[in-house]
Amino acid sequence: MSSVETLLGREAIKALFRPAAEAKGLPGRAYTDEAFMALENEKLFPRTWTAVGVAADIANPGDAMPASVAVVPLVLVRDRAGVVRAFVNMCRHRAMKVVTERCSGLQALHCPWHRWTYDLEGRLIATPNIGGVGEPSCAGFERGELGLKPVRVGVWLGTIFVNLDGKAPPLEQHVAPFVRYYADYHLGTLRHGGTRDLTVDANWKLFLESGIEDYHLPWTHPQFFTPRTNWSGRKVIDGTMVGTESRIPSALESEGGTDARRLPRFPAYAKNRDIGNFMAIVPNVGIAVTPDHVAVSIYQPIRADRTYYRKDLYFIGDAATDLALEPARQAVYRMWDEINDQDRDFMAPLQANHGARDRLGIANRFSPAWEGAVQRFQQLVVEGLRA
Repeated sequence: MSSVETLLGREAIKALFRPAAEAKGLPGRAYTDEAFMALENEKLFPRTWTAVGVAADIANPGDAMPASVAVVPLVLVRDRAGVVRAFVNMCRHRAMKVVTERCSGLQALHCPWHRWTYDLEGRLIATPNIGGVGEPSCAGFERGELGLKPVRVGVWLGTIFVNLDGKAPPLEQHVAPFVRYYADYHLGTLRHGGTRDLTVDANWKLFLESGIEDYHLPWTHPQFFTPRTNWSGRKVIDGTMVGTESRIPSALESEGGTDARRLPRFPAYAKNRDIGNFMAIVPNVGIAVTPDHVAVSIYQPIRADRTYYRKDLYFIGDAATDLALEPARQAVYRMWDEINDQDRDFMAPLQANHGARDRLGIANRFSPAWEGAVQRFQQLVVEGLRA
């Protein structure tokens, strides 16, 4: 496997780490070449905590769903005790996927090919006919050694993270910068409300980068520019967290809604700062904190030029399900649908030009005032590939 220095060149990496006004962004091939995507799948995603799903998708014991990270097929399961588990989605017989679609109410996991059966803790509990017709066992065959391969897993802010190589620091340490930053928001009161998802014809990094800089807002998202807009673009960089801080209005406010229809707000939002922001937890999570909800985005590469993107919306307490607040929640969904559509319009042409700019000798540059978080995100990607 090639190294990041081989694929990008030492001079290109040095240029990325210069002061923002002088720096040059990642070469176009970091966004277009499958060889670079393969390097990310080998060295970036497996070595850290990578988001793969949402706890609300497997809300009850016996729920399971397939997932993947770094081209490794996974199955996410909530066992009978309510614990979220992750396994390689591969039967220990001849590598068939054990779970091929989201399902619920399971008592066990059955390989569809030869019916090898695993309990919800991953133990192999049945091997029908392995010793011949009607013979569920055979000499020299130890079921206890052939359970599904477990994967290190954790849940935070409703999001399921896995660490494939099992060597990353604890998940709590990975997300600690965000937890510190929002310590007074009591995010434990949040409940899952709904999901939006789409597929984007662009590299995962391009789409994530569009969220962590505010430079583009007045032209790409003009609906948010009101007399009260705080368009500061103040960068926030702390460990695994990068992003910008500026005022994000509530969805109903942007539609001219009245106070009576508003969702409950975070007390700390009004008390401490009338702003919001979009932060990335590197590598593939984005989190927007607004006055009345939190939106958690997961960016999952399909290939170098295609990304699956999902955004899960969380509201404060009963506001996630209160029927009287359904119009307000719908306003939130409309707001994010509009934002996603506006950002997506730029992705395909951006991807195409990234494919051409290397051979034309055109390097990306950064605005020091606005894009410090983008530069640091790109640096963190390179650092992760060097680890």
